[in-house]
Formats: sequence, C-alpha cells, structure tokens
Amino acid sequence: MNYLQSKWLTLLVSLGILTGCSSPLADYNPETQISASETNGEPLDITVSILPQEYFVEKIGGDRVEVNIMVEPGASPATYEPKPQQMKALSEAEAYISIGVPFEKAWMEKIKRANPQILVIDSAQGIERMEMVNYHHHGEGEGHDHGAENLDPHIWLSPQLVKVQAENIYQGLINIDPENKAEYQANLEQFLREIEQLDQQIKQNLAGIENRQFIVFHPSWGYFARDYDLEQVSIEVGGQEPSAAELGEIVKEAQEENIKVIFAQPEFSTQSAETIAQEIDGKVLLITPLAPDWSNNLLQVSQTFAEVLQKEGDTN
Repeated sequence: MNYLQSKWLTLLVSLGILTGCSSPLADYNPETQISASETNGEPLDITVSILPQEYFVEKIGGDRVEVNIMVEPGASPATYEPKPQQMKALSEAEAYISIGVPFEKAWMEKIKRANPQILVIDSAQGIERMEMVNYHHHGEGEGHDHGAENLDPHIWLSPQLVKVQAENIYQGLINIDPENKAEYQANLEQFLREIEQLDQQIKQNLAGIENRQFIVFHPSWGYFARDYDLEQVSIEVGGQEPSAAELGEIVKEAQEENIKVIFAQPEFSTQSAETIAQEIDGKVLLITPLAPDWSNNLLQVSQTFAEVLQKEGDTN
C-alpha cells in the first residue's frame, strides 16, 4: 500500500467512526457462546472502564493482554467523558469489559459504533446490585428516588463480588483466545486464592472493633461495609448534596457517636466533608476506590478504618 492509499484508508475509517456506521453487536454473556477471533499470537487489545479493572484483567490475562483504561487517574466515572483519541483507539480493541459505572450508560452505544466488531463483556453479569443510600434514608425513609438508576455501581470494592467479576473476565478471554484457556484458568485460580487471602486479612484488621460506623462524602464503600459488618453513613448520593438541615443532623450524629473523621475521595469535591469536619472539630481523610493496585488499596483502607474506628471507639 503506497502513502496515498494509506491516507485514504485512514480517512475512510475516521469517517466511519464519526458518522456512527455500525453493524449488529453481540454483548458477551457468560452463558452464551460467541465465535472467537483470531489473535495471531499478539496480546489481546482490551479496553476497560476504570483502573481496578486493569488489575483484574492483567491478573487473569497476564502477558497475553494489553489493557487500556477509559477513566483516567483522578477523574470520576460518574461524570467522565472519553477523549477523541480514546474513542479512536477503541476502533482496534478486541473487547470492552464493562462494569456498570455511570459514564458507560451514556457512552456505550458510541463505543459500539466506534468498533462494530468489538466484544462487550459484562463483568457484572450475575451480580445483584444494592441501593445506594445516604443519611436521610435512615429514619423516616425520605430521600432520593429508589429506582434502578440509584443502584450502587461500586461492586469492585467487595472481594467476594470481584470473584464473580474475575470469572466473567476469564470466560470472555477464553472466548476470544481459546487456545490459551489453560493459562487463563491457572491465572484465574491463583487470583481467586489471592482474593480469599485478602478477604481474611481485611477481616483480621477489622476484628474486635466495637464502633463500626463511618461517615463518607460519596457512598462508594457500601459493598465493602456490607462484607465486613460496617455501617456507611453517606453525605451525598446521586450527585445531590444534603441540605443545611440534613448537614445539621449528620453533625449531630457525628457528635453523639464521637466521630472525628470524615472520609472523602480525591475524585470529588471535599467542601461538604470539610464543613462537617470543622463542626465536629475533626478532619477529612482521603481514600480512593479507584487505585490501580486494587488489593493493596483495599488492605490499606481496612487498616485506616480499623485505626480510626478503634480510636473513636476508645474515646466513647
């Protein structure tokens, strides 16, 4: 192919993406067989939504995968908009592994149009999501809408639910690359053992703590709290911050429970968290649910919770 032919081919591909030309796309379901693609010995080009998914895919795929992440470090998957170069790169990806974060709902059809042949693997297949609740759902039951849009997407913060995601990712990889099934299966089994070990370490860190309630700005840690018998009190949910009266109620409860730490995450504004911390003569600690080293991050978060909750419990 000469230079002129190459330029025309590039232009035609770009026009196809921009005009949204597409053909029917099959989303991957672990219960459904889909024809495998030819890999030609090259690493599989896999795109994921958030950083922790890269960790999962590389644990199972090893050197046989090359992973691209849509939501860049420091950005929020609730409001993220993919950059043009990311959409262009998707035209060469063999699979997109979804997890159910908010930006996917707005962008998935555009992602499919960018690459009509891409295999979409739902890593959340088989997981029942729980509802996100904030402070004013406790008590009189008033609060935000309880519909499907209010279901908690943070399933990667539960080691038990990550086991399910790992199985779904494994099924997707062997569908694309069945020749290396044995390697993927060995990697999966090793990863599941690592998850179980992590789960036991987190339980040990949080054992014996009497005060098990913590306050967060954004309700990212609901599944983690459920797994380890903690109680998450959220300041914000669904993008809506509390009213002045609701803030007052949170401050009152924090004072009654001698809570001195408000947890926030660097991907969101900390203004409301700082306001409450000032009222209770406390401080804000940042913890992120989106760290690239998923296992070490959860272990460190559990240690932070243990230290804070133990200290607050000792002063009650």
